[in-house]
Amino acid sequence: MKLRKQLKLIMPFMLAAAVTWACSGTVTFAEEYDTYDESSDEEEFIPETYYDPIQSNDIPNWPQGQAIQAAAGIVMDMDTDTILYAKNITDKHYPASITKIMTTLVAIEHAQDLDAVITCGEEVYDIEENSSNLGIQPGEEITLRQALYGLMLESANDLGNAIAVYTAGSIPAFAEMMNQKAQELGCVNTHFTNPHGLHSEDHYVCAIDMAKIARAAYMNDTFREIVTTRESMIPATNIVEEDRYFANHQRLMQPESDYYQEWCTGGKTGFTTDAWNTLVTYGEKNDMRLVCVVLRENGADNQYRETTDLMNYGFDHFRKESVTGDIETQTFYDILKLDMPNRGTTVVDIPSLHEKAIVIKTPGTVTIPETISGSDLKIQTSDGPKGNLTYLYEGNVVGYGDIAFNPMPTVGALPFEQPRDMEKILKEGDQIRKLRELKQTTYAAINRITGFAGTAYKTAEDYVMNNRMTVLIAGGFILAILIILLIIVVMRVTRESRIEHRREAEERQRRARAEEIEAQSAIEIEEELRMAMQEEKLRREKAEKLRAQREEEERKLRETEELIEQIRGEHVE
Repeated sequence: MKLRKQLKLIMPFMLAAAVTWACSGTVTFAEEYDTYDESSDEEEFIPETYYDPIQSNDIPNWPQGQAIQAAAGIVMDMDTDTILYAKNITDKHYPASITKIMTTLVAIEHAQDLDAVITCGEEVYDIEENSSNLGIQPGEEITLRQALYGLMLESANDLGNAIAVYTAGSIPAFAEMMNQKAQELGCVNTHFTNPHGLHSEDHYVCAIDMAKIARAAYMNDTFREIVTTRESMIPATNIVEEDRYFANHQRLMQPESDYYQEWCTGGKTGFTTDAWNTLVTYGEKNDMRLVCVVLRENGADNQYRETTDLMNYGFDHFRKESVTGDIETQTFYDILKLDMPNRGTTVVDIPSLHEKAIVIKTPGTVTIPETISGSDLKIQTSDGPKGNLTYLYEGNVVGYGDIAFNPMPTVGALPFEQPRDMEKILKEGDQIRKLRELKQTTYAAINRITGFAGTAYKTAEDYVMNNRMTVLIAGGFILAILIILLIIVVMRVTRESRIEHRREAEERQRRARAEEIEAQSAIEIEEELRMAMQEEKLRREKAEKLRAQREEEERKLRETEELIEQIRGEHVE
C-alpha cells in the first residue's frame, strides 16, 4: 500500500521528465535540419562592383549597356577610337596575363628578325611555381617567332621572361620599354614591372589604357597574325625531343567551345588570385572592328558571357559611316573684309573669293548609335591621332577626318586699288629686307661661336701636349670615379633584384603557410564535429538507457500492484 502511494507521488514527475526529454530531442532535430538547409542552399556570389554605375549610359540618347560583374569594362571601335561602353574605365586593376599583349607588341617592334634564335637562360625559372609555362629549360634554343606564339596562345610565363631578356637584356629594362610604349599610346593609369603579368603591387592597368594597348597591337600585322591563330606548336629543340602543341586560350574563338562566337578573331585571357579573371577580346562584324576589355571579372564563365553580351551590344546598336558635314570657317571674302568700302577696297564679286579658306579633305569616319545621325555631331579642328578634324557627340569623340586649306587667290585677282597694292608690296619688301638682315646677323654669330670653339680646342690641345702627366693623372682620377659610380649602380640594381627575389620567396612562403593554416583549420573543424557527434550519440544512448530503466521500473511496479491485489483478494476470501 505504501509502495503504491509512493509510486502515485512520483508518477507526475516521471511524466514531466519524459515530456521534457521528448521535446528536447525534437528541438535538437529541428535545429540540425535548419542548419542543413542553410548550408545546402548557398547563393551565388555577386561582387559589389556589379552595382557600380555605367558611365556611357549617362550620354543622352546613347544605347543603355547592361550591368556586369566585372569591376571595369570597355568596348571600343578600333578604327574610330569611339568608346561604345564604359564602366570605371580609368580605375586601376591588376591585368594578369593580358600583360602579354604589350609584351608581344614591344618585342615585335624591336625585333630585327622574328626568326632569330633565342638561347634561353636561367630567367625561365624565375616564375611562380605551377603558373602557366611550356617547360622551357636553360640553354634551350627556339626562334623569337615560336616564343611569341607560345607566349600569346599558351600564355607561357617562362617564354615571357626569355623574350624580355633577349629583347632588352634584362627583365627590368624590358619593363621600362613597356612603360615607354604605354606613354606613347597615351595611357593614363598603367605601369608594368614584368613581361608576364604575375602579381606585383606596382604592376597595373586601367580598362581604357588596356583597350588602347590592344588596339595598337591589333593594328600590327605580325601581332594580328599571331593573336588570330587558334592552334600552333614548337617543334623539337636542342634539349626537348618532342614537339609542343598548344591552343589559343581565348574560348570565344574556338569552334568546339560552348562560348564560341563567329565574330571573335582573337584575344588574351588572364587570371591570378589578386587580379581575378581578366579578358581582352577582338571581334569583327558589320564593317566594325571592336575590342572589349573586362578587368577583375567574377569567374571564367562570367568573363566569356559578359564579354559576348558587350560585344553584341556594340555590333547591334552602333554603325560606322562617313560624314561630310561642313565645318564653321570664313571665306576669303570675309577674311579680306571686302564688304567694307571704308577700308579702301572696291567691292567686286569674284567667285574664287567666296570659297572657304578651310575645306574637308576626306569624309570623316565615325561610329555612332543607330538612334542618332551625322547631323547631330559637332566638328572641331584639332591634332588628333587620325586626322586634324575631330567629330564629337555630346563631348565624346566618335571619329576623325582630315581638312585642307584652299590656296590663296593671287594678288592680281584681288580688287585692291593701285595705291593700296603698292603700299602692300613695299611693306612685304621691307619684311623681306629685315629677314635678310636677321639671316646675316645669325650667320655672323655662328661664325664667331665656331671661331671661339676652334680657339678653345687648340688651347686645350696645346695644354694636353705640354702637361701630359697632369692630364693622365686627372684622367685616371676621373676614370676611377666613373668605375666607382658604375660599381655602385650595378650593386644597387642587383640589390633591387635580390630584394625582389626575396619578396617573391616570402610571398610564396606566406601563401604556403596560409594554405597550411587553412588545411589545419579544416582538420580541427572536422575533429570538433566528430567529437560533437560522438557526444550527441552518447547522450542519446544514455537517454535510451534511462528510458529502458524507467520502463523496467514501471513493469516491476505493475507486477507488484498485481501481486498486492492478488494477496488482498486472497485475504478477503
